[in-house]
Amino acid sequence: MKQLKELFRRSTSRWLALELILVTFTLWWAFDPVIVTNYVFHLPLGYDVDRMVKLDVAGTSDQTGMSALDFSDEEEMLLRKLQEMDEVELAYSAHNNPMGWNTMFHPRFFFNDRGDSIQVRCYGFHKDSKMLEVYGIHSLTPDVPDSELTRDCEWDKTVIFTRSMALWLFGTTDVAGRNVEGKEYGYDPEIRTGVWQRKQFHIRAVVEDVRYLACECDYATIFICDGTLSSSAPIILRLREGVNSEHFVQEHEKDFLNELVTEHRYIRGIQTAVEAMDKLTGSTSLGRITHSNLLIAAFFATNMAFGVLGTLLMYTRQRREEAGVKRAFGTTRWSIFWGFICEAWLLTTISVIIGATAKGLFTFGPHSIPAVHFWFDDFGTHFIVVSACVYIIIMCTVLLGTAIPAWRISRSKITESLREE
Repeated sequence: MKQLKELFRRSTSRWLALELILVTFTLWWAFDPVIVTNYVFHLPLGYDVDRMVKLDVAGTSDQTGMSALDFSDEEEMLLRKLQEMDEVELAYSAHNNPMGWNTMFHPRFFFNDRGDSIQVRCYGFHKDSKMLEVYGIHSLTPDVPDSELTRDCEWDKTVIFTRSMALWLFGTTDVAGRNVEGKEYGYDPEIRTGVWQRKQFHIRAVVEDVRYLACECDYATIFICDGTLSSSAPIILRLREGVNSEHFVQEHEKDFLNELVTEHRYIRGIQTAVEAMDKLTGSTSLGRITHSNLLIAAFFATNMAFGVLGTLLMYTRQRREEAGVKRAFGTTRWSIFWGFICEAWLLTTISVIIGATAKGLFTFGPHSIPAVHFWFDDFGTHFIVVSACVYIIIMCTVLLGTAIPAWRISRSKITESLREE
């Protein structure tokens, strides 16, 4: 306590503390959203995008009389050609747009036994398709392996739940074989308008959680057996283990665009899943805000480092005469050096505590499943994590700015230290 009073008795110490408080507040404002959003971006998606490639399929101008089923037959020919490639493990003709790439999903409400409801994203899959295998989504139901997830499914009656959905609705993942009530908005031909309709669905299995976008922490997802065919559905490839998706695209892009053609179907574009998802994430408002916040945080951190370093160099050098007096009375060089370091540590710690408590927390937004919590949902954990990051950044800068001149002062001769500058 005595050392603390002595420290703040100096006007230079008070001004330095004020500067550190402002720096802490600014870094909190800049780094808090960056830390939270980057954590969300690196949460597991629930499927393996590193070994996936997307092929955009289109039709020729001669499409008179062609039905979606006819297009499907020709796409099967394309799938067989792709499946014969050594680098390709699985090929799948996606339902509408593939999950995670500007997907057309169908919102529905599902109810549990207590009558609680939740709105979910429903992604359609065809019966006996390879959709979940291509994505690399793993089954949590022992009796239903990954390769059999889409078997024995009925159109618009069979659903596959994700882990978080099963836990929120039923409190367990052991729900395969049970029935669940759902509600969707559909067209009623009798009254010629849209109405909410309730249906009973059969739960085929439970799989690991999946996320729609990398910039969302929303696990409210299920898969529903849907027999709809689309004439513009892309083809998704899952490459074999060890095959680099970027090299695969570079090597085969020209061949796919020029040679992978049927009578009415052709490949008009090819890109890796990582590239497609990064592009989509960057086009979202949160993706753009995160990129801007990252640049702002880097700008403030750089300016803070130079500003604080300059202030500390002046603050420490001004006390050169004080160090000389202490040396004259027998104080060792190490005592003087560590005295400067301890004062810098104490001053920084107090300033960061004051500056951090003056800034509110960044809120990522509500989650669709209330039972799913992250560290940034808890005020105490959120505050401690971000404060620790800001504290480490400031402390490293302060200690560096203090240690260099303090070391030189402690090693200088007494006569030089006592000389007035």
